[in-house]
Amino acid sequence: MIKLSERLLSVVNFIDIDDALVDVGCDHGYLSIYLMQNKLCQKVIATDINQNALNNAIYNIKRNNLNIETILSDGLEKVDLNNINTLVITGMGTATILHILKSADLINIRKIIVQSNNDYALLRENMNKLGYYLVDDDEVFDKNIWYVTMNFVKSEKKNDLNIINYGYLNNSLYCNYLVEKYRDILKKIPDYLIEERNLYLDKIAYIEKNLKSKYVKKCRH
Repeated sequence: MIKLSERLLSVVNFIDIDDALVDVGCDHGYLSIYLMQNKLCQKVIATDINQNALNNAIYNIKRNNLNIETILSDGLEKVDLNNINTLVITGMGTATILHILKSADLINIRKIIVQSNNDYALLRENMNKLGYYLVDDDEVFDKNIWYVTMNFVKSEKKNDLNIINYGYLNNSLYCNYLVEKYRDILKKIPDYLIEERNLYLDKIAYIEKNLKSKYVKKCRH
C-alpha cells in the first residue's frame, strides 16, 4: 500500500467518494494510487506534462496492480473532461494553475482542490472570478515547509476580502508562523515607509485577532 506525505494527505481530506477526478501534475502518481487503493473516489485520471514523471507514475501504477488512465498533457489540454467533476492541482505556482484552469472548459467541474506554492491571495481572488468559492482550506507542515490546500466549489458566491487575503487560518501553528514571518519583514522596513509598515501591522493584527477568537471559542466549548 502507498503511504502519502502529510502534504498529499491534506489533499485527500477534501476528496469525496463520488468524485471523478483528474490528478493534474501527478508526478510519481502516489496520490492517484492511494485514492484508488483505498476506494476513496469514483475515478482518477493521472496527467503530467513531463514524460519522465509520467513514466514513473505508470511504473508505480502497474507495480500496484491498478488500472488508472495516464495522459501526457500540458495541463488539461489533452484531457476529456466530459465525465470528470473534480480537479486536483498540486506542486505548481499560482500563475501556472490559473493558466491551466483558464485554458480549460470547466462546465462539468464542480470542485477544484488546489495546493499552490505561492501567491495564495491572487489564487483565491481569481478562483472567485472563475466561479469557484473557497469553502475550506488546510494548512499542513511537511518537511519544514508549510503547504495550504484549498477546496473550491462551483458557486456564484464570493469570498469576503479577509478570506481572499488570508484564507480560513484553521491551524494555530500556521498562524504563529505567519505572525513571525511578517514581524521579521516589518523589522526590515524603514520607519519612513509608513504605508508599507501599516500593511504588515494590519496583517499581524488580523491574524492575532483570528487566533484569539478561535481560542476563546474553543475554551467556551
